[in-house]
Amino acid sequence: MTRSVGALGISVGTSLCLEAGTLQSFRNVDEVLFNLRTLVRNARESYTREEAEFNDVEQLTKDVAGDITFLAKYVETHRNGRPVKMIVYFPTYKGIASKYPKADIKDPLKGTEKQIEEEKIIFKVCEAVQKKYEKLIVKTDVGMPSFGGNGIVLTHHPVDLCETSGVTRLKLLESYTGVLKAYPDWYTKLTNGKKLMGIPLNRLTIQVFGDNSTNFKASSSGIREVVKRLADEHNWSSATSMSRVRSTIAGLPPGIERGGLMLML
Repeated sequence: MTRSVGALGISVGTSLCLEAGTLQSFRNVDEVLFNLRTLVRNARESYTREEAEFNDVEQLTKDVAGDITFLAKYVETHRNGRPVKMIVYFPTYKGIASKYPKADIKDPLKGTEKQIEEEKIIFKVCEAVQKKYEKLIVKTDVGMPSFGGNGIVLTHHPVDLCETSGVTRLKLLESYTGVLKAYPDWYTKLTNGKKLMGIPLNRLTIQVFGDNSTNFKASSSGIREVVKRLADEHNWSSATSMSRVRSTIAGLPPGIERGGLMLML
């Protein structure tokens, strides 16, 4: 086997985001959160799809466990005396359809045979790692646990960002690049996000535009155009709060547009 690791000796996607240096001081950071699914994804991507280890639950469990051990030591040695807390969370996303009943959810267990197999492998690895670190890992349904003070999260599931009440206190750490993104830059996580600079990421827009089919498929082009028009007419920006988005929609005249969008809020 040929496991691709970074300079830190852990899964390359996780290693590179630390090597970028954005977390070296943990200045003004109180909690660092890692989505276990993202750590598993990064571990799998340390192998090629042709290698048996890409789908080997036992090997991946060992790899992820090693990565978590390293991350715990990294946080401890880089916190510079600050009481920085590390949290690894395991979101099952089992309740995502009930939480977003009007969304077009991408359910990997209803996909192709390959997608079903991959989801089962990821889930098995997550469960095995959780069992190993049961005191450290927090199991959630949809999204991340609540956090105190200022937080940083490593996740490739944008819905986690939509489910937190601490958007202004949270920064997203990206795998591979190590880029830290505050709330106004989260729009890039929407499908074709680079073209949606005036659209904030929230529970409405993730349903309308999708998240590159990580958990959400995009709505019809008609609904997308309605939201783009509203954003333009009401001067939304990528930093517009959910409360303002809600008041904009609530202020629309009664009709199909208002009713349909209100159901997504």
